[in-house]
Amino acid sequence: MASGLFAPEDSGFLDTMMANYFAHGIHEGHECVIDVEGGVCAGVAYYEPALATDRVWYLTMIAVRRDQQGQGRGAALMRYVEDVLHKREQRMLLVETSGTATFEPTRRFYAKIGYSEEARVRDYFAPGDDMVLFRKVLNSK
Repeated sequence: MASGLFAPEDSGFLDTMMANYFAHGIHEGHECVIDVEGGVCAGVAYYEPALATDRVWYLTMIAVRRDQQGQGRGAALMRYVEDVLHKREQRMLLVETSGTATFEPTRRFYAKIGYSEEARVRDYFAPGDDMVLFRKVLNSK
């Protein structure tokens, strides 16, 4: 995905995740939403249930092609995911992202659409690259 945030060597993770999803992820409760514009993938959101929790989900990935960013596509993908989970009476959606300066726009994006920074794990992804956990409650029951 040409979002501009991930290095080419990170594409193996995405390839594996999507291959696993289409092979058997549907049966494990994993879900993927693809935003198509003119026959080309403009954005994607991938989410899955958090194990051993009461109706908590993780947004594993959201990405919008660089030339499609700033048009509300990411927010629309997030609203779609949240609406699906809300209708199913799921409680919470969690998002992990990097704490580096490169991901500052990403963290602002999550805050803008109603997510709260819940935790930070120092040096999680690599030395000097913290994991920032965002949280949004979808249903309070």
